[in-house]
Amino acid sequence: MKKIKGFTLIEVLVALTIIGILMTFVGPYILDRPDQARKLKIKNDFLAIETSIELYKLDNGTYPAASAGLNTLTGMDGGISYFPTIPVDPWGNTYILEIDKNSKDFTIVSTGPDGLRSVTEKGDDINNKMMD
Repeated sequence: MKKIKGFTLIEVLVALTIIGILMTFVGPYILDRPDQARKLKIKNDFLAIETSIELYKLDNGTYPAASAGLNTLTGMDGGISYFPTIPVDPWGNTYILEIDKNSKDFTIVSTGPDGLRSVTEKGDDINNKMMD
């Protein structure tokens, strides 16, 4: 009679358990990478947009009108082009430009994964003030 070589069911279950335990420690580092990449893209987009807005202010003496949004930076209105096209956030939404009432400061907003502008602080919106 031939003896068949192989693993027993217990050995396989022990190996799978060990792999499962190791994945609980390693998994979050691997699986969190897409979120880290999204945050990095948003941070770089904010930096590029902030720089363009400041250049616009140097050239024109004021920030772009909030009603025109970031489209003013593309030169579509016949002005200087600071961007060929306005970047979109990692979820495909356009960034929103908000200018304060005194035109002394601005905020750039990503509406986040849901694509909706949140009216409370608990929403998923991300702005350039959060990234500092």
